[in-house]
Amino acid sequence: MGQETKKTTAKKGTELSQAEAALQQKNVELETAKSAVEKAEKARDIFLANMSHELRTPINTILGLNELILRESQEEAVKEYARDIRQAGNILLALVSDILDFSKLEADKMDLTEGIYDVSSLLNDLINSISVQLRRKKLDLVLDIAQDIPYKLFGDEIHIRQIIGNLLSNAVCYTEKGRITLHVSWKELPKDSVEMYVIVKDTGIGIKDEDIPKLFRAFQRMDSATRSKEDRTGLGLAITQRLIEMMGGRLEVQSVYGKGSAFSFRIIQKIVDREPLGDFEKQYKDSLRSIEDYHEKFIAPMGRILIVDDNAMNLAVAQGLLKGTRLQIDVAASGEECLELIKRKTYHLICMDHMMPVMDGVQTLHAIRALEGNPSRDIPVIALTANAVAGARELYLKEGFQDYLTKPIDADKFENMLIEYLPSNVVYLTNNRDINDEYEQTQEEGDGEFDIRESQLYLMGFNLRNGLRYMGGDKALYGKVLRDFHSILQEKETALKDFLQKGDMPGYTIIVHSLKGNARNVGADDLADEAFELEKMAKAGQLEDVTVRSPILFSMMNTMRNSLRVYLETEDAGEKAEQPVSEESAGSITEDDWVRALHELAARLDDFDGESAAAKLRELKRYDRPESDKKMLRLCEKAIKDYAYDIALEVVNAVL
Repeated sequence: MGQETKKTTAKKGTELSQAEAALQQKNVELETAKSAVEKAEKARDIFLANMSHELRTPINTILGLNELILRESQEEAVKEYARDIRQAGNILLALVSDILDFSKLEADKMDLTEGIYDVSSLLNDLINSISVQLRRKKLDLVLDIAQDIPYKLFGDEIHIRQIIGNLLSNAVCYTEKGRITLHVSWKELPKDSVEMYVIVKDTGIGIKDEDIPKLFRAFQRMDSATRSKEDRTGLGLAITQRLIEMMGGRLEVQSVYGKGSAFSFRIIQKIVDREPLGDFEKQYKDSLRSIEDYHEKFIAPMGRILIVDDNAMNLAVAQGLLKGTRLQIDVAASGEECLELIKRKTYHLICMDHMMPVMDGVQTLHAIRALEGNPSRDIPVIALTANAVAGARELYLKEGFQDYLTKPIDADKFENMLIEYLPSNVVYLTNNRDINDEYEQTQEEGDGEFDIRESQLYLMGFNLRNGLRYMGGDKALYGKVLRDFHSILQEKETALKDFLQKGDMPGYTIIVHSLKGNARNVGADDLADEAFELEKMAKAGQLEDVTVRSPILFSMMNTMRNSLRVYLETEDAGEKAEQPVSEESAGSITEDDWVRALHELAARLDDFDGESAAAKLRELKRYDRPESDKKMLRLCEKAIKDYAYDIALEVVNAVL
């Protein structure tokens, strides 16, 4: 019996050892398989990054150069070809993006990137993106946007833009006549949140009931009878549905075959500022413009930037897109050339490609930051790259870039980024109008409107585009409101300090809320944002936090009040100086002397010596000259008063 027990025990021990050995072997196999999967995933990520770059680079060149054709060509036939190229290029770009996004979603590598965004800007960009197709297909666009929706929210703007953009694009694609409707409404939720409700309707071909499930399957299409001639890959709605689900929502579809469809979803967003959006349809109609009607948003003749890219066509595209801004642009074809240039010159901004041979963009950036004593060591560097895979933005910001822009370059976003990162004293905002025409129109009308010296106000912290938008574009009204704003700053600062001293947070909340609205109305956005932060603290009764932060607000108010006082006094003095005075004529002047005098004026303008140029101009105005010369001098004088010396120089050079 004992012998039998020993045999049984030995057998079990052997079996246990064998089981342990098998388990260890299985663990080794699992680890090997896991390692293989990880290597495969890493290889896939590298492949996607490289493919993204390789595909987007030629697309960037095609779309960028095509945009220059649209801007510069005067032949309608050429423009029509260019519009077709743009449409085909955008479809190709969307295809590349869809494949990359679907791969990220399948690998669970798609992350939400949340931040503050402007609802008006989001909607405006979305509608602009389909405006050309709407016109070409003669479709109506109906906007049903809630006017009371908070204009600043917190959420993943990039993916919300992609979701609504996909729905709008599909609606246009499958609609041959009728209209597209975009509905956006909201419902307030607890904890400063909103439920955003979006519906995109069309009067297109509709979808059969049995085809609806196919919409959300990757690479599935409806039957040929229901297809549009612009049929897509079948990825767009699959991606859209997954993105909405990531945000906690659900995509719903209602459709009547032959009559149209409606796609809708609800997602929750945080409220950043409760200021209502207002009449978006009016704002949209005011701001909508096609690419052919392009006007640069700013000029910066004294701004110096360096663009670094190993692709010569990319350099040509970037230079072409910025031609109208009059920036001083240098280019470098490698990281090494970039480092050599910044050792010899100083720049205000660098735009850097990532994937370059020998020394890539990240390595070049690190080398720049390591240059002891070099004035360009700490300047902003923007990544301009075709690397659009998951985590790219986080990578660039972590490595030390100030911002990131994906190729193909969006010209509008590129200009906005340059306005943000270039020193404000070298940027002159043109408010999207041809500035030479603006000077001529203003001078000839002589309507006595408030003279907005846009660059000077911009330096003082005013966003004139926003301020004038709130005034319906009425410059005279803006001038009056600006004076009123100056007059109340001291009063509001005194009231805020009084409530703070008493610890009266409800009273403080009322005044700082009023200040926020006043500042927003004149485009003093930084002041309005600071007031909004304090309003939230005061409303929550955070006396200690309000006490610590209020001096920042008071300092901003004091600086703005003093700057405005000087500005308005200068305006008043200028109005008096412009009153007609009897001045003795200097008589005639020979043509040779006249030309020499104009060359002298041009030299002073070229040196940006405004005071000396103005003195020379006053001298020239005393001579008896033909009306064409007098008109030229008036335009030149207007430009000098607005500190637009480069415009004044162009006016003078035009007659030399």
